[in-house]
Amino acid sequence: MPLISIKKLHADPRNANVLGGEAFEKLKGHIQRTGFCPACTVRPHPTRKGHFMIVDGHHRILAVKELAWESVECQVAEISHQEAGILLLTLNRLRGTDIPRKRAELLESLLTTFSVEDLSAMLPESSKEIEGLLALLQQDGAALEQALKAQMEAEQQALPVPFGFMVPAEEAPIIHEALTLYKAKSNTDQAQAFVAICRDILAQQVKEDG
Repeated sequence: MPLISIKKLHADPRNANVLGGEAFEKLKGHIQRTGFCPACTVRPHPTRKGHFMIVDGHHRILAVKELAWESVECQVAEISHQEAGILLLTLNRLRGTDIPRKRAELLESLLTTFSVEDLSAMLPESSKEIEGLLALLQQDGAALEQALKAQMEAEQQALPVPFGFMVPAEEAPIIHEALTLYKAKSNTDQAQAFVAICRDILAQQVKEDG
């Protein structure tokens, strides 16, 4: 991939992704410390020959600019203005998601070289967030699995159950009228009105049996 002069790289004014001050400083510090900047994606500038518009890497390029780099490695994509717009909307949303326990294991392996404070200065997480991730490793695997299973079962119990049955067309108005009346009386929706009617019937049956 070619090295392109920072002076020839221009931000796309449509870019909506913003990196906060502390996070940006961590990014810049990482680049300064390692001397490495992942390749950015650019496209030929629509009006300035030999210049380029940034598609992916706005913050990296801003960081190396502040570090007084003269050039940066870029991948040049021959794409349209519209295609670049789609990428601006998607590239920063398609990075994947870390599995917390896996990330915690990686963090733990780094503690042989760095302190939590060191890692906090280099990574997006604060010291408190890093300690929270590391706490995952102290949890008993079987207990955690059991807790997750119980949570899933509780959520399953809370899911609505569909009831599907057919009635003759001439009897449908009777059901609609009954549900509408009960709904108005109890200020509920039709499903809750149906349940309430069933409760009343069962309560009446208990009285009769008693």
